[in-house]
Amino acid sequence: SSRSPASWPTEHSHCAARAEMAAGVRDPGKEHAFLSRVLSAVLDPPTPDLASLASELTAEGQECRLCTEIVERVLMAKLSKRPLLADRLKYLKDCWRGCDDARRDGRLPAPVLEQIPIVQQMLANYGALSATCVELFGLDSLPLDQAAVTLSGMAEKRELPIPFLVLLAESVEEEQIPQLFTHMLVSMCNRLRGRDLVDQKLEDLNWISAICATKGPLAKLLVNLPVFHPAPGAAAAMPAMLPRGQQPGEAFRLQTESLLGWVVAPTCIDSHLYGEKSARQMHFQGLARKTGPAVRSVQSLLRHTLGDVLGQAGGIINPLLRTSGSTREAVLGWMGAVITGSEARTKSANTLDEGGGPSHFVDSLENSPNPMHQNLDMRLGMQTMQARMMGFATPGFAVNTTWLLCQLVKPIKKEQLPSLDHFFIFQEAPVQAALLGGFAKEARFGDAEEVDKAKAFAETKGSLAEAPKFPTQVFWLALRALHVLLVPVLKEEICFAIAAGYFQQKDVAKMEAALGEHLLHETILESSEFVSDLAAVLNLSMAFCLAAAWPEKAAMIAQGKMEKTVLPTDVSPQWSVLPSCLLEDIIEVLEYYINIRPPGQTSELFLHLNAELLLLVVTFMLGSGNHVRNPNLRGKATTILMSLAKQPAYLHLLETSPVLTADIIPGCIRVFTAVEKTKQSYYDIRMQLKYQLRIPIMELFDRVLPLEGHKASLKAFARDRPEEFLKFLNQMMNDATMQLEEGLDTLQEIRRLVREGGDAALSRPSAEQLAQDEQTGDGSDIYRRSRADPKEHCKTYMKMGNRTIRTLWSISREAPTVIASKSNVLQQMMQNCLNPCLDRLVGPRCLELKMQKGQANDFDEYNFKPKELLQWICEMYVYMAQAEKEKVLKMITEDGRSYRPKTFSKAVTILGREQLISSQLLNDFKQFVQDLNDLAASQEAALASVTVPDEYLDPIMSEIMVDPVRLPTSNTIVDRKVIERHIMSNDDDPFNRMPLSVKDLEPQTELRAEIHAFCTKHGISLGGEE
Repeated sequence: SSRSPASWPTEHSHCAARAEMAAGVRDPGKEHAFLSRVLSAVLDPPTPDLASLASELTAEGQECRLCTEIVERVLMAKLSKRPLLADRLKYLKDCWRGCDDARRDGRLPAPVLEQIPIVQQMLANYGALSATCVELFGLDSLPLDQAAVTLSGMAEKRELPIPFLVLLAESVEEEQIPQLFTHMLVSMCNRLRGRDLVDQKLEDLNWISAICATKGPLAKLLVNLPVFHPAPGAAAAMPAMLPRGQQPGEAFRLQTESLLGWVVAPTCIDSHLYGEKSARQMHFQGLARKTGPAVRSVQSLLRHTLGDVLGQAGGIINPLLRTSGSTREAVLGWMGAVITGSEARTKSANTLDEGGGPSHFVDSLENSPNPMHQNLDMRLGMQTMQARMMGFATPGFAVNTTWLLCQLVKPIKKEQLPSLDHFFIFQEAPVQAALLGGFAKEARFGDAEEVDKAKAFAETKGSLAEAPKFPTQVFWLALRALHVLLVPVLKEEICFAIAAGYFQQKDVAKMEAALGEHLLHETILESSEFVSDLAAVLNLSMAFCLAAAWPEKAAMIAQGKMEKTVLPTDVSPQWSVLPSCLLEDIIEVLEYYINIRPPGQTSELFLHLNAELLLLVVTFMLGSGNHVRNPNLRGKATTILMSLAKQPAYLHLLETSPVLTADIIPGCIRVFTAVEKTKQSYYDIRMQLKYQLRIPIMELFDRVLPLEGHKASLKAFARDRPEEFLKFLNQMMNDATMQLEEGLDTLQEIRRLVREGGDAALSRPSAEQLAQDEQTGDGSDIYRRSRADPKEHCKTYMKMGNRTIRTLWSISREAPTVIASKSNVLQQMMQNCLNPCLDRLVGPRCLELKMQKGQANDFDEYNFKPKELLQWICEMYVYMAQAEKEKVLKMITEDGRSYRPKTFSKAVTILGREQLISSQLLNDFKQFVQDLNDLAASQEAALASVTVPDEYLDPIMSEIMVDPVRLPTSNTIVDRKVIERHIMSNDDDPFNRMPLSVKDLEPQTELRAEIHAFCTKHGISLGGEE
């Protein structure tokens, strides 16, 4: 020891002084009895070890009676007779426990009870002396490392109470604490290695938890030990598994070699990691024979156990977060390192579905040429090996860590929303940068210039100079955990669920493996506690994102409220700095909890979410294309919104909230146009992703358009933003035409194939029939899923076509004047949408769609609904004629490809015979067809007697131009409605592909006058004017 023994009486005199302060009220007899019992000391007659002390007291003229003032002398005498440190500590520990028992007993008078803390402090002081200054007792010196081993051994045997140990640590010099207690703490922590759900090592865990709960020097020492955050060891990564220059992450090492890793790790998910002790091996074998109640009983038991695990982890982490700034920094740093070390999991190659989604996962389980890929357990084993080699956390550990962070975020009150720092993303100090990890490199909502401006704004405000507060730090960690740890697990869980259903009747072994994994994931992800904690983070995340757009409205947003609109023209600098994955992760989580439940069932998550806040965020995503630039994400948001509309609480808000009523229709229209350029489906070379994304948009239209508020919103949008609205209609008509054509063409091809070769002709092509560029390296069909079932292909397109036509019908009914206001849109509707569809339904080619003679009607099997389609199409003709009859009639008669008088007349007959529409609409349609056919006849007669000059004809459509305009880059003259329709889909000159917009068109007024005069002279109708 650095201190001399002679200094100790002075240093410890404060204990005697404290005893003297109470001397006036003390009871000497009872104090003597108490000390005699706890110190095992007798002075009259004295025991051999106290004989010298008794003589000294007699010589000093004092009574041989024990009191607090002579406790130190008693301890010196007692300890001097015990040469072994273990014996000295056991004696002091027994004395300390005696004091504690007396204090808890409470039967001693108050003056004696007041002496107990003083005596216990003396015991701890002399325990410190016993380990560090043994010469004081006249014994040989003891090296500190030997003393540390003795302390460790006694701690493992539970021979030293935690409070005594803490007092002991507080009584030694600060620099001696690591030397004395490191061995003990490391040894006790290592006893947790291998902790799992079966063996939770609760006795050892409770010891560590008790140390942390003291918030004393041992807790502070704990976070600085290698066992808390082990340094990288020899790299075990396979070079082939890591990109050149990339080091393995440390998440797996922290999971398997650190204190918090052992504490947090127990889970029911990581089946391959735990082998025979995994929950799946122990509880979910032979699932085909288990009953539903039996499975739910096991899940309930596992949920209870998992809740205990998280509670145990909290019992260690929460005190450490409150002990000091350094312990808090260490805990947050550990969590940040786990997340950063798992960032490789966000790459599609490191998930079980390889980024291909459930379809690819199921397909590879069934058809992969690699036998290991067809075995789920082998794939899980490869995933565990990959985690070990690349250093990312296993799924179960990832979920537990996320859950732990959710619990830490949950106490953050909504009133604290304004204090959560959006500019934390710019922190560059090593401690804060470690918490941000790869988030600092994620794509942002703003471009590079906007982000730079926001950073300058933050520096001007002084935001970056302020020390981040704990709520901000832990909240950003939770955001990262959702992205890195939770979302990949949710994607894999969807794969398990779908694979279990797919293989139910095909392969029992694969079904049981997939179902077992699904049930285990469901055990955690659907537990009430997890869902509640997750919802708290999602609520705060959604409010955080909206508050970034409108910081001045943060308090209102925290309450789930918004005024006027949630579709901003401009947003604050805070918005541009946020990682764009924040909204993507929210949508991914919501998608999972919607899709994992059977139709008609609602996840508990949506009961915990702030309904109005969620609807505001989704609506914001729909209509803010300038600020949320990912059209695929916005399309998914529409799917979420449509699903929410099926829940009463959310539907009520959609119907009654002024903000939502004003913004949802504009938002849906903008998303509809934004997804135009999404990619084709990998599994169906003819399927475009935009069709799938637009289905929920159209379903939402059908849901809300009957409501007066949303109907008014549609009309207002069409009136105030006609270009956006007409572009939306243009794309919807293109979809309707393509979808119905694809569906009807496929049905026609099916009829032909069955006539020529029977049902066998519908099977996929053989390997010999495949073109070389349609084969993989092993000769399998790249597009087998798109060609596997033409019936399914037909059903899909017919269903989409029905949906699109129905939505177009709804809009035509509500806003016909807007559609008719633009000739180019009206022309497309008549000539490219309604006319071709009517012709396929009742024209000469309709017979190609019918079954062979004697076959049962199978239209429903293909989602082919000719009666409904005919009704919607004919009613649309009526609605448009009511708005602009002359123009509509002219547009139809100009259609030389699809217009046939007999087709329209046949449609009238079918409508009347089948009673498909109301009598009023039928009469209107009859009159419309009569006027149409009369106009066609007169036009034909007029044109037969005159030759139209070539310069009056549109070079694209070969029709008489109504409003000729010149294209400045190619000098070509075309009809305005034709070129404007082209510009809606392609912003270029069709003759040279140079950029072109509507404002560039140059009216040709003289030519226009010539054409109109010519047509008037010869009785040729040009239709209504713009």
